[in-house]
Amino acid sequence: MADLSLRLPIEDTAGHDSSRSESPVVRSALWAAWGDALGFPVELAREPRELQNRFGAQEVREPVAWQRRVGGRFGPDVKLPAGAYSDDTQLRVAVSRCIRSGGRFDVEAFSKVELPIFLTYELGAGRATRRAAQGFTKRATRWSSNFFEDRVVRYVSAGGNGAAMRIQPHVWAARDHRAEAYLPSLLRDAVCTHGHPRGILGAAWHALALGAALRDRHVPAPRTWLEMARSLAHIPARMEADEALCERWLPRWSQAAGEPFVDVCRRTVAECEELADMAIRATESNGDVAERYAELAEQVGALRVETRGSGTVSAILALWIAWVGQDRPLDALQTAANLRGSDTDTVATMAGAILGAVAETGPPGDLQDRAMHERQAARLDAVREGRPVENFPHPDLLHWQAPATLSDAVGLDDAGRIAVAGLGSAEPIGEPCRGRGKEAVVWQWLRLQSGQTVLAKRRIELARLERAALPVARASSKTQAEDDTKGTKAPQRVGNATHAFPATVEDALAAAIEHDFDEQSVGRLVLHLGQQEYGDEKAGIFAALVVRAQREQRQGGHAPPRVYRANGRR
Repeated sequence: MADLSLRLPIEDTAGHDSSRSESPVVRSALWAAWGDALGFPVELAREPRELQNRFGAQEVREPVAWQRRVGGRFGPDVKLPAGAYSDDTQLRVAVSRCIRSGGRFDVEAFSKVELPIFLTYELGAGRATRRAAQGFTKRATRWSSNFFEDRVVRYVSAGGNGAAMRIQPHVWAARDHRAEAYLPSLLRDAVCTHGHPRGILGAAWHALALGAALRDRHVPAPRTWLEMARSLAHIPARMEADEALCERWLPRWSQAAGEPFVDVCRRTVAECEELADMAIRATESNGDVAERYAELAEQVGALRVETRGSGTVSAILALWIAWVGQDRPLDALQTAANLRGSDTDTVATMAGAILGAVAETGPPGDLQDRAMHERQAARLDAVREGRPVENFPHPDLLHWQAPATLSDAVGLDDAGRIAVAGLGSAEPIGEPCRGRGKEAVVWQWLRLQSGQTVLAKRRIELARLERAALPVARASSKTQAEDDTKGTKAPQRVGNATHAFPATVEDALAAAIEHDFDEQSVGRLVLHLGQQEYGDEKAGIFAALVVRAQREQRQGGHAPPRVYRANGRR
């Protein structure tokens, strides 16, 4: 076993004064990460002896150092430090980086940069998330068209909690934490990786609970759970209000699934109502909380392999344990983290986000990258309040291309320093660790400039990264009123039709293709994109994609689907 933890500093954990965490958003972020770190060592364990082998005990009471194999069958065994977090928090950090100063969620940066690069350092990603991230390495795959299918996982059947575990930043950054402010961006985020309503509605259900906790400063009471579940029936209508989802995603989903999305959604809402009813009854029972939680988990399917990681199941379990344990958050998260056979880290991290919203202090003890979590959450709190903040400098998407293989994501920048494609320079920590295979690859801890610590797969001999793979420094962005997440703008003329101008580069390209690259239409779209934040970049990306799409058509290739009609209707 490679004991890398001895050489891995844990930033700002020992002796941390949790009273510094004054903002409910910051406390929510810290408790969410802490719940993940607590439940991570117990994930997928069935027997006490498995835990004994991992960290020398049969239950967790606080984040512990433990042993884990990374990189698959031939990867090394490493000892993760106490407070290390899993893919739940890693993805949440990635989402946070993609929320811009005005509150807009940059779904292009998330899908084309963050998700593919995530694969090189992920700790425990689910099958749907991993498969979706692989799809986004292809140039032609966009966030609204990643309908993957293989013998292991199918996009329209992907209903796991991989979306629900990462959507908290949308709620943290939303004005007044209200649904109308965060649901549009949340839905775009969720469909990047999960296509079944269980995954999408589970994310929305959790967001509703978190938003209510932040607004009202108490965990939503059981009497509201059924109402929340029923309100999920409006999700298809919210999707139809988003031009990209309405014109591209929903029709393709129905074609792939063989039935309308709204019909499957209706059945899933009925499932949610049943879950809410079971959870409400469980709050009325007496006895030991851990026993009651285990009984509820059994009833809702959280201990069965086929339904354990369901987005909706995870949402109701997190809400239940948060309600029951709101006066004792440590005990509540310990209960969630120690239920062997359940998705311990995800339920604990989702419950932690809700509990943190109403807690008086942050969590105690070890938490990897605590200072980074605090800074990131404070930034989103500033976005919510309309204060100017720095945006993360993702690479120029005009020239960006994800690395062909995971081990090529780590390389050298122009100055000869180690860097991670898409995320920038990194400080190596300790020595690289080799796996059992014959590949010329190793795993190494890296500290990113943002303060995040990652265990990344890399080649022994590092190559120089292309300049286009590195972040682009931008001037500080001032807060501005943005409505990009809704997917529509005020009606304008495209070609000979009156149409709501697309808000994204992807949708503008679809409009240009539909109008057969009419010069006047393309020009209007360039000017429209140029008026947005980072307008010069967006207009440049759009122009390059138009040229590429024209070339592919001439060569007989497949350009993105034509979803716009001359009269502005599908």
